[in-house]
Amino acid sequence: MVDKLFKALKLFLIFIITSSLIVWLSNNSGKVEIISKNYLIQTNIFGLSLVIFLLFFLIFSAQIIFRFFKNIPKEFKFKRRGKHLMLANESLDNIAEAILLGDSDVLEKNSRKLKKYLNNDFFSSFMLFNSSLINSNYVESERYLKILESIPRAEYISKRAKVIFLFKNNKVLDAKNLLLDLCKEYPRDIWFHDKLSRIYALEKNWKEAHGLISRLQPVPSEKKKYFANLKILSGEPPTEAFRLSEDSIEVVKETLKYYINKKELKKAIDVIKKTWMKLLCIEIIEIFMSYKVQNEKEILQRYKLIYKNLKKNINEKSNETKIALAYASFKASIWGESQNFLDQIDKNEWDERVVDLYKKISEKTKKAILPFAKVDLIDKPVWKCNSCEFQSSKWELICINCSSLNTVVWTKSKSDISKERDFFREFLQNSLGHLPKMKREN
Repeated sequence: MVDKLFKALKLFLIFIITSSLIVWLSNNSGKVEIISKNYLIQTNIFGLSLVIFLLFFLIFSAQIIFRFFKNIPKEFKFKRRGKHLMLANESLDNIAEAILLGDSDVLEKNSRKLKKYLNNDFFSSFMLFNSSLINSNYVESERYLKILESIPRAEYISKRAKVIFLFKNNKVLDAKNLLLDLCKEYPRDIWFHDKLSRIYALEKNWKEAHGLISRLQPVPSEKKKYFANLKILSGEPPTEAFRLSEDSIEVVKETLKYYINKKELKKAIDVIKKTWMKLLCIEIIEIFMSYKVQNEKEILQRYKLIYKNLKKNINEKSNETKIALAYASFKASIWGESQNFLDQIDKNEWDERVVDLYKKISEKTKKAILPFAKVDLIDKPVWKCNSCEFQSSKWELICINCSSLNTVVWTKSKSDISKERDFFREFLQNSLGHLPKMKREN
């Protein structure tokens, strides 16, 4: 309130002073004479002030008009830039949606718009390279690859893109030679070393494949299972592989053999104890119960160790523990106990393994009689490739059907790693590897 009164008082004083000045000038206007080239101009101070005011007004107006016409091109460019920014923002939204929906047509279209609106070469060329590669348009993808290679900031990205481009063109040897150079240039780069390692693995050159990953210390967590498998295949000590990853059944099997060879059964059973509920693979129990058994006394000793460490898991949802204990007791010639474990499995959940083991027990003792006439058996667990769904009877690092690496898993395994897919193979199918596969709309 005080501020408003102060402002009103100030305006009033200005008004009084200005009015007084105008009145004084009117009453005391005086006389002004200007002589120029025999011309006499007579006026008063008030008139002279008015002329000066008009002169300044005309100059000021002329400046405004001049600036207005001068700024027309700039205003046009500014408005056009604003429009382009708005359209570029819309294109970015469309690109994000196209990536999530897997629509390569929309991706390509909006990448071109982005290049036009922002005059951007890096991002737009990268997206156009991916889009053309997804659609197997190698001529166009090579053109965008060359653009990427000409951009200093895109040097690293363009090198990775070239590796993918060579693989998509089935130029594996060229890709290998390029990766050899890139691994020297980037001695700590995970991506280049992993891809070259996988080429060696496809060639079954396990030692070279292992050597490349071993340079990456510490080994990235997502590579540990793959690296552990390479250790086993290249003849490295299985205990080192086991310390690296407990998620590989092949590593566990070889570690069991290692401890059994050294007659360290307690260490071997500790391995089973750590991994059984995660892997649930009967092959682990078969190794422990059968590998280099010396006599019946040793078989009974191994059975007691198995029973002691697995019995606490017998009421778990999976029937694998019951089948494992049934197998172990059968190998120990304890027929009745073996049958008892099998009888605890719901008959609707029997598979071929249960029936086969029951038949073997019945051959050993007349007391064991198959308690059914006909039972619909469920499928027994197998090794399956997560990339192509191909089923096999044994584990392989390389799927014999689709050549994917490290994707063959035991179907009963609860390990999160068992859900792994061959990122490298999928990356070649879709160079935006971690995103949904791109598709064209018909």
